[in-house]
Amino acid sequence: MLHEHIKIMNIKHEQILLPALSKLMELTGMEIKVLDRPDKERRADAIIELQHGLQSVLLEVEVKTEIRTAALANLLEKQKTINGNLLMVSRYIPAPMKDEMKANGISYLESSGNCYIATKGMYIYVSDQKNQPLAIEETKLWAPSGMKFIFAVLMDEELLNAPYRRIAYTAGVALGNVGNFIYEMKREGFIIEGSRNKQEMLLVDNRQILIDKWADMYRVTLRPKQLVGKFRFNKKEDRENWHSHAASDLGIYWGGETAGAILTKYLSPEVYTIYSDQDRFDLMKKMKIVPDHNGEVELLRPFWNEEIFNGGDTVPPLLAYAELISSLDSRNRETAARIKEKYVK
Repeated sequence: MLHEHIKIMNIKHEQILLPALSKLMELTGMEIKVLDRPDKERRADAIIELQHGLQSVLLEVEVKTEIRTAALANLLEKQKTINGNLLMVSRYIPAPMKDEMKANGISYLESSGNCYIATKGMYIYVSDQKNQPLAIEETKLWAPSGMKFIFAVLMDEELLNAPYRRIAYTAGVALGNVGNFIYEMKREGFIIEGSRNKQEMLLVDNRQILIDKWADMYRVTLRPKQLVGKFRFNKKEDRENWHSHAASDLGIYWGGETAGAILTKYLSPEVYTIYSDQDRFDLMKKMKIVPDHNGEVELLRPFWNEEIFNGGDTVPPLLAYAELISSLDSRNRETAARIKEKYVK
């Protein structure tokens, strides 16, 4: 039995690691051992040995209740020191996060048995097992509509004390959801009741934590819903002159790395992110781009109220920060830090 090879060290091992490994054994028929070792040598949550026929490999395991992009960035650095033999194990991993991990060569396993394990001696890929999202994914607050609501509140905290109809219009959410969103933010410790000039009002609390949590959830929750498709520039000179192709009065906004380049003058973009509700064919003509599934240009639809939150050539800095800080690229994350320091308070 798998359990005989390990002393239960904490609840993550008992509730996450062992069930996930048992499921992997069931699906693949391989033998898996969880090895013990002295605490002074422990650099990860566990060491496991996977054996299939004559092939075997040792993996250092990190066990996470939920996976955040910041954790992946740290793991990417750690992976370089152990020749890529690192395995991330979690109950549930959102599909966009799996894509990020595969693109960066990080092996993963979730409780359902879905996995991507790529080492020099072994390759395993399972993607057809059903899995339930974590509870945080199921709450209305962190669903796409709730993310829009939080964004509007972070952009204008005074909005919390406006009439519900105005809140709904500003945030672009259904009127009937406003009260529930406020309740959930109170429950999670992001809204408190206070007073100003002897008048009772709602105030945002733990703002920096809320910003970072929203930024991390944006990539896996809301952003995929806004993505229209990928394109490429017609010519090399069109790519080099990317910033001259659009004007903010046309409802075209630069996001991601391109927003970082405009806001900080620090980053040279490799991915060109456009947010616009313009007709696709008019936009292609204006931006000098053509459809290409592997292209360097990505088009997304704005989710914010453009009449109220208009940042000029770029998306609002909070959104630019979220896109860059959730990247695994160290230069993007450094650019995000610069945007946060200058624009996101």
